Amino acid sequence: MSGFYTVAIGAVAGFLTRPCCVVPAAMSIAGVGTAGLAQAVAAHPYPFFAASALMLGCSMWLTFRRPGGWFLKTLSASATLGAFYFSRGTF
Repeated sequence: MSGFYTVAIGAVAGFLTRPCCVVPAAMSIAGVGTAGLAQAVAAHPYPFFAASALMLGCSMWLTFRRPGGWFLKTLSASATLGAFYFSRGTF
């Protein structure tokens, strides 16, 4: 019986280490599609825009506080500017 628990714990741990696969699988099982999620996000654009601005700002801060790494700093700045450029049509 302990072999079953070992396998079950290993399967759960392996499943949880892949959030890129867990979230879509959970959404699919729950019956939530991307169209419904997009409607929920579109109904409240300002909180999601603020959350994305906060996360991008934290990413920029973490990137720019390190010494050196001009390529990553340039990539981070251009990705942030690109994200705000593409979201300008929302507002």
